Amino acid sequence: MSSFNAFGFFALAGGTRIATTVPGAAYAKHHVHYTTSLKTLENSYVAATLRVYSGVGDAPLPDNTIAFVVAKVFVPNGQPVELDALSFAAIPGDVDGANYQDQIPDCPVYLYGVGHIPDHHAPQVLNDGARIFTVCLSDYIAGGLKDSTVQCMYPATKRWVKTPIPHPQSCTQFFGHCTGFGDTGLLRISVEHVTLSLGPHILAQPAATASTTTTPARRQKYIAYGSTPTQSSSASTPLASTSHAGPSSSSPMQ
Repeated sequence: MSSFNAFGFFALAGGTRIATTVPGAAYAKHHVHYTTSLKTLENSYVAATLRVYSGVGDAPLPDNTIAFVVAKVFVPNGQPVELDALSFAAIPGDVDGANYQDQIPDCPVYLYGVGHIPDHHAPQVLNDGARIFTVCLSDYIAGGLKDSTVQCMYPATKRWVKTPIPHPQSCTQFFGHCTGFGDTGLLRISVEHVTLSLGPHILAQPAATASTTTTPARRQKYIAYGSTPTQSSSASTPLASTSHAGPSSSSPMQ
């Protein structure tokens, strides 16, 4: 059980369309490869590359285009972070205009993953009291399974004082912001949420429910109030669930 993903806003440059041969097929897939970066919590930038699927007739986007991207992540040693897009939405507008980025949220990239703690793991405590532990992850990126090792950091705040460090060989899920590279050269992530000792989750099948949809008079891209399920009589008894997941800590996104 492992995955490593990122989502957020990325500035793009140097788009190049590249064909990838599909083994055993008489055709090739095309992707556009961009130079980009991960905006960190300290407002610095970590070098990265982004691969985006390109359909027939698609052309690379102009330099300085901003896109909202959900991507798989690979962190090679001493090289730019590799991102393989799962979802991609370019922000429209004049990319060379002075006001192009004015309406785009100013927030660091979010990183989240599920990985394992190494066997002989020794947590590190920084001078300010922040605690660091190592997580090993893997994901299928650009045609192959690739392994990454990162550092997760509990900030030196009251919220994290009693949160335990994950046990060696345990499976851990984390969510947070990149802060750059640590002194060992590993990408460091300031944790916003963590789930310890992940295991199988068993949930009974819910009864089928009907739903109603409220359509606004004028179509909006997003609405605050969505439809709610109508509970049937057969679903009046709460469903039991079991989980082997360990303790969790989370907070609203800033």
